[in-house]
Amino acid sequence: MSSEVEALGYIGLEVSDLVAWRVFAEEELGLQWVPRDDGTIDLRTDQYATRIRLHVGPRDDLAYAGWEVKDGAALSALAARLERAGVTVDRADAAVAADRRVHSLIRFTDPEGNAHEAFFGPLQKTNDPFVSPAGARFKTGRQGLGHLVLACRQKATMMEFFTETLGFRLSDHINTEVVPGRPIEISFLRCNGRHHSLALAPVPIPKKIVHLMVEVTTIDDVGRALDRCMKGGRHLTFTLGRHSNDEMLSFYPLTPSGFDVEYGWGGLEVDDESWHVLTHDTNSAWGHIYQRPPKPAKLESVA
Repeated sequence: MSSEVEALGYIGLEVSDLVAWRVFAEEELGLQWVPRDDGTIDLRTDQYATRIRLHVGPRDDLAYAGWEVKDGAALSALAARLERAGVTVDRADAAVAADRRVHSLIRFTDPEGNAHEAFFGPLQKTNDPFVSPAGARFKTGRQGLGHLVLACRQKATMMEFFTETLGFRLSDHINTEVVPGRPIEISFLRCNGRHHSLALAPVPIPKKIVHLMVEVTTIDDVGRALDRCMKGGRHLTFTLGRHSNDEMLSFYPLTPSGFDVEYGWGGLEVDDESWHVLTHDTNSAWGHIYQRPPKPAKLESVA
């Protein structure tokens, strides 16, 4: 099945601590921090006006994922496809589109209630070029922001929605124990040349998002970001390593909101004509050692 969806265009996050996020995103990851008048923050990685939007709130979780399509005809076709499948589609008005920095968008939810948007016409800021405060360069373009991993309870239902309704293509599965003693099957889905833009992980966590991946253009960018995170005392949920399936060399710093960002380089690009679905029995070829998050400090009682 072909898909109108071409890339992960942007995501929105609800976060409780903007001060901590600024240190993490700007100083450690090298993203560009752009405040808006309404108190939200755009994090930029390229010429797009926004790639990650931070909204202040208590949930510390994914607020929405925005999927890019080619044009208005593709957006209309996707809306019709969703409605034929019984999915409620909200055709957002011009004010919402302007807020998202796009020409037009629709909104819908997946079977587990995660909020999704599809859009075309993202605003480009060629008059205000992206400048990383750390000198990092990110691999985006037609492959989009990066990838998103969602936690799911009913994986088969979610797989059917994303492959049969939205038209994502399966790249492979990993049967593994990301956390020792907890075997799971993670499935990896693509909508462009990036090995995956979405992965579905049946992990028992309270958050919707497991991690977000951003990819840089050189291995040195990974090393420098790792140095900055370590100097800043950032907890690494997974140490430096290379994944078995998409060959990404990466590490996983813990965000101030309690989920991870995968910061990587060298991800595999997939050719649809020659690719066939594979299965792996390990998450990584080497490295990516899991490290439990630090326990909150106990408050000492006052006598």
